[in-house]
Amino acid sequence: MQWPTLGRWALGIWLILKIGPVFSANWLFLADREVAPLEAALRNAYRTPALPVAFSLPDSGTTLRGFLATEHLASRRALDSLDALADFCGRQQIDVVVAWGGEAIQAARRRCASPALLAGMTREQFAPLLAAHRAAPVSAIYLEADPLLDLRLARVLLPKAHHVGVLVPASVPAWLASLRAEARRLDLALVEIVAADDLDAVRALRPRLASLDVVLLPPESNLVSAWSLKPLLLMTIRQGIPVLGGASTRYVEAGVLAAVVADEERLPAQMQSLIADLARGRTPSPAYPAAVQVVVNPAVAQTLGISAEAIQRAHSLFSSP
Repeated sequence: MQWPTLGRWALGIWLILKIGPVFSANWLFLADREVAPLEAALRNAYRTPALPVAFSLPDSGTTLRGFLATEHLASRRALDSLDALADFCGRQQIDVVVAWGGEAIQAARRRCASPALLAGMTREQFAPLLAAHRAAPVSAIYLEADPLLDLRLARVLLPKAHHVGVLVPASVPAWLASLRAEARRLDLALVEIVAADDLDAVRALRPRLASLDVVLLPPESNLVSAWSLKPLLLMTIRQGIPVLGGASTRYVEAGVLAAVVADEERLPAQMQSLIADLARGRTPSPAYPAAVQVVVNPAVAQTLGISAEAIQRAHSLFSSP
């Protein structure tokens, strides 16, 4: 007679479907800057209580703020006597530390031995950190969107554009192969302009502008820096050449026409999956943000004669369902 066994099996399946996949982890979120929309979205994404924490870094004077997501009563009681971050991490059974921003990342790596999910820095900035040996698993979500998405933006926002100029370093960067493949797929001519540094980037781009329809900013801080961005933008806008790209909205605010950037309010869905993997001892590959959005500088768009219809199409390109 196998009905009792079969009945228990069926009941188990019903409970899984009824309750849904619930993952409970004791994890700590820390940021070295204000990221209120992301923090609020993370809090809402989890069913466990989120209790505020703050730690001062004596070396820099920065205060790391965030929350501890935990269902353990002992962990909640320990918040009444917070001290140094290292002592706190040592006392708590923290499954994963989520760190946003350079100082938060460095503090988490030095003072907490738990698996870590790092965010708020570019792929270029993460490279040496991820290459360094660490006993606990570590993964990352890059600050910038995948550079090839800016090519898709160019196709929609500037449908008549064909020649896309991009500054590249002498050594072939990891992001260039996928950019070349995407340009071929979109039938765009990718014009690679080699430069040694940010000063050379401005010099190398100037004589090539007449043959370009759009310029794509590369994810290379040694080519596009705070010093070189202003002359680069002045040079291109005087000749009516749009510039796309940049790691964050700051580039668009500075005068870039448009860029595909991370949508921080929708990042928690991607972060949940990575936190769960890290808590189980897995090491998920670092990734670009899965949730992205298009930002446009309206003043630059008007100067360049970009139509409202084209801007609307661009905003719809990566809109959430």
